[in-house]
Amino acid sequence: MTVVKSERDPIDVHVGGRLRLVRTSRRLSLEDLGRQIGVTYQQIQKYETGANRVSAATLFRLSQVFEVSPTFFFDGLASEGTEDETAMASPEALQSSIALGRIPDGEVRQRLRLLIDALDPSSNR
Repeated sequence: MTVVKSERDPIDVHVGGRLRLVRTSRRLSLEDLGRQIGVTYQQIQKYETGANRVSAATLFRLSQVFEVSPTFFFDGLASEGTEDETAMASPEALQSSIALGRIPDGEVRQRLRLLIDALDPSSNR
């Protein structure tokens, strides 16, 4: 007897959501991303919805395309494999974070973070 699993794994859905977030924040189409990693746009759609699980090799290729660590796709998962809603970023926050990480000068990065903190009305100064 074969058991068919119809529900999507919450971790696969989370990884797919992170993929969609970074893809759309970089304004990359499904087709363009698929071409870059050697799959169809339909396959990218399946990854993004969690319908298909992303293999380790594909996850690595995606991290290279987007210049992020492979662990980026797991950020925001709680230890039980559920989403930590407070850790989910908006596309704008994601773009800013990636851009900040690309600045090679650590002192400049630190000063920009201080500026952002100073502009944040909710920060405890």
